[in-house]
Amino acid sequence: MYSARYVRTLIIHCAATPNGRWNTVLDIDSWHRQAGYRRSPKTAEARSFNPGLPHVGYHWVIYTNGGLASGRHPSEVGAHARGFNADSLSICLLGTDKFTRLQWDQLAQQAQYLCKRYNIPVQHANAANSWRGICGHRDTGAQKACPGFSVVDWLAGDMAPLAGHILELA
Repeated sequence: MYSARYVRTLIIHCAATPNGRWNTVLDIDSWHRQAGYRRSPKTAEARSFNPGLPHVGYHWVIYTNGGLASGRHPSEVGAHARGFNADSLSICLLGTDKFTRLQWDQLAQQAQYLCKRYNIPVQHANAANSWRGICGHRDTGAQKACPGFSVVDWLAGDMAPLAGHILELA
């Protein structure tokens, strides 16, 4: 039986990989191993949910073809945004600042689903609203441009793909 945890924030990330390059959650697990991340082997989730991914810090990864891969179980604390992991979920888009329409569509669908499932407001999360809602990793104070787009603008546009951030694959 998985334990429940209070989730108030959905944090959007990018993998900082070349736009359009194919990678998988296994690659991310390897990168997170090198960075020293490790899922707790004491939790039932880490032992039974994706046990072949012992280091991945994200809950979901969105591939360039729009596919959604799971990483950590939603009841597990992530390793993706220092100071925000305990009560957040994470979605990582492969790429840096341009994403396929399939990725944008999957991001919107997954964000809407998670907000409904965990009662997260569909609003930009910030200190003024006690970090309830959706934000980018860079909005948490991280010294990164992750994700490579403004989550504020994305939310203001009803989660539509942002001009200048759409990758058209040949």
